[in-house]
Amino acid sequence: MKKIIGWGLVGTGRIAEERILPGINAFAGNQLVGVVSREQARADQFAKRFGAKHAYTRYEDLLSNPEVDVVAIHTPNLLHADQAVAAARAGKHVFCDKPMATSVADAERIVRECEKAGVKLAVNFHTRFMPCFIETKRIVDSGEIGEVMFVQIEASAGPSAESVSASWRVDPLLAGLGTSMSVGVHVYDILRFILSSEIDTVSAVFDTPRGVMEKMSLSTFRFANGVMAQVNVNQTTPQPMNSFVIYGTKGRIAGNGVTRSRFGGNVEVSTNEGVKRRMDFPAINAHEACVAGFSQAILEDRQPSATGIDGLRSVQLTDAMAKSAWDGLHVRIAG
Repeated sequence: MKKIIGWGLVGTGRIAEERILPGINAFAGNQLVGVVSREQARADQFAKRFGAKHAYTRYEDLLSNPEVDVVAIHTPNLLHADQAVAAARAGKHVFCDKPMATSVADAERIVRECEKAGVKLAVNFHTRFMPCFIETKRIVDSGEIGEVMFVQIEASAGPSAESVSASWRVDPLLAGLGTSMSVGVHVYDILRFILSSEIDTVSAVFDTPRGVMEKMSLSTFRFANGVMAQVNVNQTTPQPMNSFVIYGTKGRIAGNGVTRSRFGGNVEVSTNEGVKRRMDFPAINAHEACVAGFSQAILEDRQPSATGIDGLRSVQLTDAMAKSAWDGLHVRIAG
């Protein structure tokens, strides 16, 4: 008989409501056991809407429920580490929103505690599950465009109203960084995914000084395999292209409108002989695909696509980016 995976979720914000909870319910092997919110009325509302058996205001009550196998953490960034560690110690698998933590020490602590407890740890790097990037990685790996030399990529949410809102995302204590951790981490992870290499050196510039949440982050990365990348992530530019170009020795891959998961676009492959093909990619619920991927990994007792090590590498990178931007340095990232 197929195992049913019991899920619990802490944090009832917009992403949880619009993407994660529907994604949990969409996978046939999942059962939503409980949700946690600070307000009982909101917990009750979510439980009723999504069919959860329990509505809690205390995280500890969710963790003590033996029906819960996996905890999905979708709370302010600062809370991720303690909540993930508590889940691991309770014997629960962990599906953590990005960034996994706001400091390298906390990210290392999560990985260590999950390994010690023998539970699986996944990070919501849902961009890996977008068909356009799966196909892009396949093309790169096939050698069709030769050896990759250089990448340019942009991802923007457009002008953001968060600076005048009460969102925790504009609080440096709760969020860590601004657009680098809100928008950028997906781009940084997808570059590692496509290029199958780690970033070893970073030079970054933010549009704000230390302690003020950046809304534009410009970076140059050097990968261990020699590839260079220019990366623009922001929440300021109107009508963003949300595009990328990967240049290889035999051709290039150009993606248009595809770096944000809520929107569709196209990918064009060219070789030195000319344009070969253009592929359209409609938007999908990539969060749902990411949840399904982790659920399948649990059922098959294997590692998920985006592991805790991927989450740790992302935090190491954003920490290096902040040092570079604030101190005017080229920063080398320890392997």
